[in-house]
Amino acid sequence: YTCENVVEGKRAAKRALQQKFGLQQTDVPIVGIITRLTAQKGIHLIKHAIHRTLESNGQVVLLGSAPDHRIQGDFCRLADALHGVYHGRVKLVLTYDEPLSHLIYAGSDFIIVPSIFEPCGLTQLVAMRYGSIPIVRKTGGV
Repeated sequence: YTCENVVEGKRAAKRALQQKFGLQQTDVPIVGIITRLTAQKGIHLIKHAIHRTLESNGQVVLLGSAPDHRIQGDFCRLADALHGVYHGRVKLVLTYDEPLSHLIYAGSDFIIVPSIFEPCGLTQLVAMRYGSIPIVRKTGGV
């Protein structure tokens, strides 16, 4: 979609995202998270954002993987727990998938970028290009 048809385009992308992941087809905010799961990316803040979004009746889609098997295992356990309790409202996809990332950018209302330090900041730029609002924290480059 373009800036001329962003409302219709976002609506269609949101429905496609909800359908792909079996999320409830409701008009609630979707928070997207697309990241490597590392300490640099603020994984403690990511977990906090997931829980706060779900407590506020929003939906969450996370796409990411961790190079550290302990962190990956932690997120696998978190996914199992959340998928059981919040079925239809959350989906954690613990892998790397470039094409899928574009659907998440396009269908999400917000993109969480809680990096502890960030040398570039492409995620928030891509999010804005797709009409998704980046939620970031004050951080410095390397």
